[in-house]
Order: sequence, then C-alpha cells, then structure tokens
Amino acid sequence: MSFVSLIASNLTINVVGGGLVFLGLVLLVTTLAFWRSAVEDSTVLAPLEVMADRKFARADETKRLAMLNLVRPDNAEPIVHHVSPAMLMREPVSEPEKPFVDTFAHDDDAVDVVPSFIDPLLHQQNIQEQ
Repeated sequence: MSFVSLIASNLTINVVGGGLVFLGLVLLVTTLAFWRSAVEDSTVLAPLEVMADRKFARADETKRLAMLNLVRPDNAEPIVHHVSPAMLMREPVSEPEKPFVDTFAHDDDAVDVVPSFIDPLLHQQNIQEQ
C-alpha cells in the first residue's frame, strides 16, 4: 500500500467520522430545542391524570373528592359532588351462549341429523331411567 493511498483512506475515514459526529451534534441540538418548545399540559387536564391513577380507583368517595380538589386550578371552585364511573372489569363479560340453529334444510340428506352425545353410556342410562 502506497503512502498516498494510506493518507487518502485515513482522510476518508476522518471525514466520514467527523461528519457523523457533526450530524450527532445537530440531532442533539434539534432534540433539545424540540423539548424546550413543547407545551406543558394545561392544569385543567390534571384531574384526568388523577382519575387515571390506580389510587383513585381504589379510594372511597371522600378521598376521591380530596384528590380531585388538590389538583384543580386555583381559580376553580372545589368539587362538592362527583360521580365516578364504576371500575371497569379487566376481562370483558362473555356473551351468553346462543342456541344452535341449523339454517340448512336436511330433507335431501341421506342421514338424519341427530345431536351427538359425548358419552353414549350416559345417554343410554338416561333413556333407561325414563
């Protein structure tokens, strides 16, 4: 490897490395500028954050009212009566099982449609008891 190609490769590596460092600094400055320009949430939305908390869901009514009144803006009137929704279940309630309705006419079937039994001996025992 000649001395000229060695210098050219080192220069290329240094230029690419310097460019990446410069790009990183530009991204850092852009990110910091974006964070500083972000608008904070309004104090009007503070009760919603409290209501989303697990402590609020587990508290009784008087404690809930106190928690909501703590975060309200200074010029707002305190909440005297608040009806919160019932706590939602983690799992949805399953729908009742719908009865089976056979929509096809079986007039032309070669075999009659008969409900199948899991245990034929149990079915036979039920027939004998009747």
